Amino acid sequence: MRLTSKQQSASSRRRLQFPSPLFSAWAPLICMALLASAVIAQSASALKCVEPDDDKGMSEAVIVDDVPLVHTMQVMGAKGDAAAQADESLSKLETLLKSAGSSLEAACKLNVYVSKDQNVTAVQKVLAKRFKGPVKPAATFVTTRLPDPGSLVAMDAVAAAHDDGSAAPLDSGMRAFAILPKGPKSYVSGMADTNGLAQATERTLEKLTACIAHLGLEKKDIVQLKAFLEPMSDSARVRKKIVEYFGNSAPPVIFVEWSSPKPNPPIEIELIAPAKLDRSKEADPASYLTPPGTTDSKVFKRVAQVNHGKLIYISGIYGEISGDGGVQVREIFRALKGTLQRTGSDFDHLVKATYYVTDDQASNKLNEMRPQYYKPDRPPAASKAKVRGVGMPEKTVMLDMIAVPRP
Repeated sequence: MRLTSKQQSASSRRRLQFPSPLFSAWAPLICMALLASAVIAQSASALKCVEPDDDKGMSEAVIVDDVPLVHTMQVMGAKGDAAAQADESLSKLETLLKSAGSSLEAACKLNVYVSKDQNVTAVQKVLAKRFKGPVKPAATFVTTRLPDPGSLVAMDAVAAAHDDGSAAPLDSGMRAFAILPKGPKSYVSGMADTNGLAQATERTLEKLTACIAHLGLEKKDIVQLKAFLEPMSDSARVRKKIVEYFGNSAPPVIFVEWSSPKPNPPIEIELIAPAKLDRSKEADPASYLTPPGTTDSKVFKRVAQVNHGKLIYISGIYGEISGDGGVQVREIFRALKGTLQRTGSDFDHLVKATYYVTDDQASNKLNEMRPQYYKPDRPPAASKAKVRGVGMPEKTVMLDMIAVPRP
């Protein structure tokens, strides 16, 4: 039977009508899902991965547009083996990132902390399963005791966000995440104090706050702290002191146990914050600063400011040849040079360095050899920590770096 034109029109209208209250009930959820997918896609599009590795679920480096960046707290697994805890940690990060207007799919950097070097392979297999798409974060692995003695794996993440997001939930007075807004950024080298741990924590925070005050910043502007302390069993005391200092709204804090024999400081803290000094018209994307009352040296600047443009997150760098500290350090800087060239940067545009060593020889060689690669007026902001391991049993030194493209 052929339909008349009027019948065909009525039939078309029926097909276009929504099928009932059932769709109406689901429509808001469908719209929210579509919107979330669009936001995730937009955030992920701000990332360019260099040499992604499908087997390890990570990239050699990730270049990130000038977008808001979520920095999370340190999360830990609680049950099962290293693989199960890695999966649990990633799920916790996914929850945090979604509440911040981002997603694990937009992660540009993962910092992974394991209780022993042998856990790294299991974690990388989990990363390979989680990051099957084109975006794979840069990643570093550090072996350290964890704040929860029963945990085998801990992580924190940096991820691109669509906007500055909403207020982060508090976890016992500490923000679960904070967002580094689009625009200029400040990386401040670690500061320390030689008093007892509790007093040293407070005085170090005071030094950091005084430093950033010269940059037009307040303690409420701090996006993330990383605390190197000893022993890790006292991390709860340090956390309590930090929360008190910030009035129950502390930024996310990452804890790493270091070895600091007396009379060296029991704790060192570095920070990340936005920048208020307007250098957007300068040709160079990075400036290196020494605020009044602070010190630096030929191998680190107190503050490195990203004036404008992109960031480059680089995975932990090891020397390809195992050997003494000098051999490894030379190999690392050779590998770093190649990565910087592939990402459009150079040694003059490193803005943040964290040096992890396991023995004094590697530490001394780093001190000795860094001036060969850095200009005296342009070394990155930096911290150096002697730790239990650097994620590879045969290695004694690893570099964790952030750079900007050369102009």
